[in-house]
Amino acid sequence: MGHPRSHVNAGHRAPWWLWCKTSSMTSRDSQSETTPPAQGATPQTGGMMGPWRSRIHVGEGASVAWATTWFFFILHSYSIVRPLRETMGAIVGPNGLQGLMLITFGVMLVAVPAYAALVARLPRRWVVRIVFHFFCVCLLLFAIGLQSSSETLRSWTAWVFFIWVNVFALVATSVFWSVLADLFSNRQGKRLFGMIAAGGTVGAITGSLLTSQLAASTSTSLILLLPLAAIQCGLWCAWRLEKQTDRLHRSDPDREQHRDDGRPTGGGLLTGIARVLSSGYLASICGFLVLIQAGGTMLYFQQAEIVAQQVADDGQKTQLFAYIDLGTQTLTLLLQIVFAGPILRRLGVSVALVLLPLVYGLGFSALAVSQTLPILVVTMIACRSTAYGIAVPAREVLFTVVSREDKYKSKNFIDTVVLRGGDALTGQIFGSLRNFAGLGLATLNICAIPIAIGWGVLAWNLGRQQRRLAQQANASGGDVSAPDDKESR
Repeated sequence: MGHPRSHVNAGHRAPWWLWCKTSSMTSRDSQSETTPPAQGATPQTGGMMGPWRSRIHVGEGASVAWATTWFFFILHSYSIVRPLRETMGAIVGPNGLQGLMLITFGVMLVAVPAYAALVARLPRRWVVRIVFHFFCVCLLLFAIGLQSSSETLRSWTAWVFFIWVNVFALVATSVFWSVLADLFSNRQGKRLFGMIAAGGTVGAITGSLLTSQLAASTSTSLILLLPLAAIQCGLWCAWRLEKQTDRLHRSDPDREQHRDDGRPTGGGLLTGIARVLSSGYLASICGFLVLIQAGGTMLYFQQAEIVAQQVADDGQKTQLFAYIDLGTQTLTLLLQIVFAGPILRRLGVSVALVLLPLVYGLGFSALAVSQTLPILVVTMIACRSTAYGIAVPAREVLFTVVSREDKYKSKNFIDTVVLRGGDALTGQIFGSLRNFAGLGLATLNICAIPIAIGWGVLAWNLGRQQRRLAQQANASGGDVSAPDDKESR
């Protein structure tokens, strides 16, 4: 795991994120790209339905366990607050959502350079703690604000809360997956990312179950204390992962020489943005993710409209959204445990990426025929579970073949500004077509079908680019930088 790659200069400072690099995979990381597992390593599963535990090789167990548990608490906390956000989205309607998404995009434009400044100036062990403790402070303030006797304060708190949930969902998961993209090699990612993501899905299921049972009988202020506790538990898992890394470094002199001393990384704030603009591969990833957000945002706006028309009580709305989340996460767990790893290993990244636009295309076709609540619920569950269960592990594998600078600075920009920019743009387009052009939901869904086809073509080509970069990394013995525009052409 995580030894210095060939593109890193000898005098380059070790980045902050290496504090959580579990060096038990140092030899495995370099070896697994070119050779079979070492003698005594657990063999890979031999079939599509083989036991998922056989994917973990010797020396990987502790790293996978702490990473999985950390992600469990991240998605557990998010799944508690998500139904509360959805309820507000249904209350404000599509017009209000357009404004909220624009504001969220603006917040991301401020958050990304602030995050880059933290990474450049603070020791690695403080960055993750500061980010997640900031989220905890926000939750505490929201709980206090929603208990206020002032109607104005409660309204403003609710609006800010909606924006905060969007920011939290992207930043928290981006930080986590950035660590994982550097922690594991390309082949390890194909074996293990689905499994680690499944741990997060279990956390999401428990969070959805908890919210569905508490929504009707417990105040929102009290519910918000639960994700606060979950985030703190996740930080404890991150700390344990760090301690495990320290022990492994001390026990192996060969690993000790590569140990990160915890200094800040330095560098410019706009480096990640410049890399995205100059790399054809990263630009393709941006296009793929923007289309994911476009499809999801279009379904989200339809959900807000259809639910507002067919469900009157706010408490029932929250319960419905919690049950949609529960169904989504249950199916996601099945996909992650049983199918994600085998699809990535046997069929390749291209096939895994293409599945999502295929499912979205089928969903748009169904909604073009009927915009009833049952059709909406089935479409939402199918699209979201495919995204979380198959596309997310495949998407993170895309970043295992790029440089560390791209994994963190560029990836964070993509996971935040690009994604929320896609939300904001799609929201404005949807609102304009719905309100000014007067197009109905059936017409909009028909128009989305050819876009889904083009999305599938992009996904297939992106997977082929990833395979070429992985082959180059294998040949050079390490990561390769994402190609710039000239190289990609």
